Amino acid sequence: MIDLHDELSRLSRAWIAERDAARVRYAEERTNTTLAERVEARIALRNLTLDEALPAPGERVLLWFRPERGTNLRDLRLGPGDPVLLWRTQPDEPGAVHGVLARRSPDRVGVMISDDSRDDLWDAGWRLDREAPEVTFARGRDALQAAAAAPPKSVDWQRLNLLFGLSAPPRNQHPVPVEEWFDEGLEEDQRDAVRRALGQDLSLVLGPPGTGKTRTLAELVRQSVARGERVLVTAASHTAVDNLAERLVRAGVKLVRIGHPARVSPEMEEHTLDSLLERSDAAGLARGWIREAEAMRQKLRQREKRKATTWAERREVMGEINGFYASAKRATRDAQRGILDGAPVIAVTAAGSESWQIAGQRFDRVVLDEATQAPDPIALVALQQAPWAVLAGDPHQLPPTVIGEEAEALGLSETFFERLAAGPHAAELVTLLRVQHRMHEALMAYPNAATYGGALRASPEVAKALLTEVEGVREDPSRAGPFVLLDAVGRGWEEEREGEDPSTRNPGNAVRIVAEVRRLVSRGVAPEDIGVITPYQAQVRLIRDGLVDLLDRGLEVSSVDGFQGREKLVIVVDLVRSNDEGEIGFLRDVRRMNVALTRAKRWMMVLGDGALMARHRYYKGLLEHAETTGAWLSAWADEGEALEG
Repeated sequence: MIDLHDELSRLSRAWIAERDAARVRYAEERTNTTLAERVEARIALRNLTLDEALPAPGERVLLWFRPERGTNLRDLRLGPGDPVLLWRTQPDEPGAVHGVLARRSPDRVGVMISDDSRDDLWDAGWRLDREAPEVTFARGRDALQAAAAAPPKSVDWQRLNLLFGLSAPPRNQHPVPVEEWFDEGLEEDQRDAVRRALGQDLSLVLGPPGTGKTRTLAELVRQSVARGERVLVTAASHTAVDNLAERLVRAGVKLVRIGHPARVSPEMEEHTLDSLLERSDAAGLARGWIREAEAMRQKLRQREKRKATTWAERREVMGEINGFYASAKRATRDAQRGILDGAPVIAVTAAGSESWQIAGQRFDRVVLDEATQAPDPIALVALQQAPWAVLAGDPHQLPPTVIGEEAEALGLSETFFERLAAGPHAAELVTLLRVQHRMHEALMAYPNAATYGGALRASPEVAKALLTEVEGVREDPSRAGPFVLLDAVGRGWEEEREGEDPSTRNPGNAVRIVAEVRRLVSRGVAPEDIGVITPYQAQVRLIRDGLVDLLDRGLEVSSVDGFQGREKLVIVVDLVRSNDEGEIGFLRDVRRMNVALTRAKRWMMVLGDGALMARHRYYKGLLEHAETTGAWLSAWADEGEALEG
């Protein structure tokens, strides 16, 4: 019989296998491709020159690098929080610098490192490559070790058995009555989820698209704080953390967001620990000491260039410089402790739940959003921070990203949430939110039938809401309904790959998507209300290249991952794949397509090859749904020209 030790052993093996696979992948990426090829694929940069070095909290330094002229940073496939490697001659050279991409502007990239004492950082010619997320793997490993050390029959041991489905929930836990709701507009399902979460040390909120999962969690956090609890708000991604944190801040909840301001949404920047520290009195003192230290460092460098200093003089000056930095760090550390101690809610990613910034902080409840995207070791990092926990997510949307075959075989892509929601105790643990407030009922119809067993219903305010009811948007007779499936069968728009880039693209589809987006704009739809979703980065780049002017006006073109947890008035989906072999690649994971098909509020177009779609059950169902509801349109009918007038 499988016990907790067996499950933790399996999970540890899976985590090690995934770490090793990530290391191999990134090493092979650098070994098997040239730097020029990686730069062309937008996963590396070359000829970087350090432009500015700024001190940052946590004894870190933000290095601003400027790339060579003509470098396109807009399509760089690296984002804030990604581990990177700075090197000059070889990636594996002893002098390579490990860091984290922290910021990106139109002409510079910011890399956070832990030490700037090296003088050669100011020399030109640095290269940048992405790297395996070692810190994330280390935190997951530590969480697994802590779980293995839980004493038998202890509270932690009992919760672990429940998480792995090895025991039943306690019988003496019941929903807690709520006398006064902060959000009076909550549906009954949402209220039930809050009441159950308040009364159980572990509960799950299953929130299909548009059902107000974030709204429900915000009410739960507010009710918890009102009861005197301290809450850790976490999620698998920065975007999901910010979505919940923004709602809490707008409701007046005092909150500190852990994470560099560049990694968080603009609305949350002023609530980050870094920003709060920057505005504190201690920060002024620290800046003064740092200015003194930097001025002394510059003078010392100038004297060293003229060979006008002795070793003893240099040691004395460096001692003074280090003293100034030590004073600045003490002041910053004391101010940080005061800010955190005064916050009833801390918001941070699940992997960041054990970051140095909140070490020693105590919480009563942890809320883990996007729990179906967090691999179990990372979920444990967050769940070990408090005795009461709420997991929220949807097992029919994006799963954890797992790249190793061995890790996949060992079950790393299956999460605590997924197993518990499908397990024998689901009725005691899970609350399903059934009323969606996003999509027109015609847009909801296929995902509801194919994925959610018909359990969802559209709220009255969105069920019949049409795009043409938006001021300034006119009719398009050939695309009249809320849903259009544009069938490209027979057009000859074949998929392809370019050079060493493993990503698939379809130039014919891209041209048509560009035309359809411009047609929407000619109808009066604002570019910022339109999102284009495609599963392949190569196709993202092609479409962006054709819509540069609209990108500047707010149009978004991104992968499925980029739209998780988000919505747009209008969505255009490009399936990309078109081949004689019936290969569909990423599209096999219908959870990803479920995300794409549930982002639109009032109008959606899906462009695909009907012949290929008909060979795969899920897409055949979508094709047949479009045909039976009058949403099917042949790509031969027109060329997607802009409307006149």
